[in-house]
Amino acid sequence: MMTLEKLLELLKNLPPVHLEIIDLTWKLVGEDGKLDEQKISFYYTEIEKATAQAESYAKETADLIRCLTSLNR
Repeated sequence: MMTLEKLLELLKNLPPVHLEIIDLTWKLVGEDGKLDEQKISFYYTEIEKATAQAESYAKETADLIRCLTSLNR
């Protein structure tokens, strides 16, 4: 059985996550601070990959929250 102490230790040791979408966003902004449509077209493939990564991270985070919430019951 998983103890609270063991669970907390596992959570502390999770590696940090770097989402590519954050870095990519800076590449998509023009000098006026707005999204640049030409840059969006140029980086389309990278945007798709970064979006998939962010969606996967969000789903896994939601799954973890559900799991942790169920332990509290």
